[in-house]
Amino acid sequence: MKNLTYFLLILLSGLLFSCVKDPETTCSETLRPGDEKTEYSLKLNISQDGLPVKALSSEQAKADDGLTRLDLYIFYENDPYRNFHVTLAPDPTGATSYSVSGPKDERVGVLAFGNLDEDTAEFLEGKTLDQMYNENNPEAWLVLSAGNFDFDSIVMAGAAMYDFKEDGVIDIHLKRLMFRIDINQLTVDFDDEELKGKEVRVKNIVLANCLNYYVLLKSNSIGHFYTWYLFFGQEMELDGAFGGVEYGFDYYRNRPDGWDPAGSFTVDGPGKLNGTFPYVLNNNWQKPKGILNIDAEGILQDMTVQTYDTASDEGLIVSSGDNSDTPHTITVDKCFYGLLGAGHSYGTITSDFDKQTLTPRLIVELLIDGQSSFYPIEIIMPQPNTIYEIENITIKSSGSEYSNFYEKKYDVECLVDIVPWQSIDVPNINVGCDPLTGETVESY
Repeated sequence: MKNLTYFLLILLSGLLFSCVKDPETTCSETLRPGDEKTEYSLKLNISQDGLPVKALSSEQAKADDGLTRLDLYIFYENDPYRNFHVTLAPDPTGATSYSVSGPKDERVGVLAFGNLDEDTAEFLEGKTLDQMYNENNPEAWLVLSAGNFDFDSIVMAGAAMYDFKEDGVIDIHLKRLMFRIDINQLTVDFDDEELKGKEVRVKNIVLANCLNYYVLLKSNSIGHFYTWYLFFGQEMELDGAFGGVEYGFDYYRNRPDGWDPAGSFTVDGPGKLNGTFPYVLNNNWQKPKGILNIDAEGILQDMTVQTYDTASDEGLIVSSGDNSDTPHTITVDKCFYGLLGAGHSYGTITSDFDKQTLTPRLIVELLIDGQSSFYPIEIIMPQPNTIYEIENITIKSSGSEYSNFYEKKYDVECLVDIVPWQSIDVPNINVGCDPLTGETVESY
């Protein structure tokens, strides 16, 4: 009998232990009258957020991406030893549900990421909030070129915070960490008579100066897990934002101290995250005249570049000798994707060479009678999870010799006069030298 009792005690303690260690298990407690519940459960319903469209045309863009993988990172404020990571297969019919538990008065924070690459998900496992918040060290950065993009699988993020005082249910909506620019067509309609009659071809359209990495958190406090500030910074009224967005997320710093935009950083992570990566994709900041830098590779080049083979007669917009006043149009039909970061402008698109900004640019390169002419468009404060649907870009005049900015020209007023001749009388000049010493005679 004693052995049986001992065995039952061991079995019971094992069951209690498993309830604490397994985050998906909620222990049902048998409470006697007057007893207080000490362990509570939280049900999470995670779904993909709606996709706002900043339509600059009458067409409404369609999203063609979805949720293929879901990773949850759970943080307990008072007991970090309970922190854990779990990977879920999204429910194709709608919200994906998952339950966590916690003791009375514990606070839990949940980070939910959609479509992380497997190596990135493993890399983030066990990382602290301080590490995910660190903008100067890539110990927990999201690296875009490490498999974290596909056209039908874009990285998303969402979060929730809960205080365990009772059982609860929370919905988590995921927003994409990227923006998209759709261009339907490009039109040449020169106002400058000197440009008319010249052959015009489009050579490249490039989304440039976009970051290749993302500092995941803008706060290291679980107290911010209930707002979008956690991922995107301050939400407020905007002035001059791309597409005329009047309210959204303002610029947030996303650059290491002393960084070189043309440089790279090294990550010691698993698989695809063990290597060196560029800070910026298609960096055109302070490039010389006539240079359009395209360095994104593979699928990242596909998402940021549209190139026309002008040698094979592609990209022709205006034929040589065509002096008509009719606008000439070419269909572009291209979607460009950019990762958020470095999105605010402290200057203008027209500046001195050493004052140009490093905000994202949409750069159109035309060949006008075979000579490159650049038309950079500044993308100020692009918004997450947003499509900018542009029906048409119209070229009206000459472009820039530089891909990243228009060179500022200065008007200088000068008063020019002629200084009168100055007259000096020279009655005599003595010439010659002493044959013994070689010294010249005194001239005057």
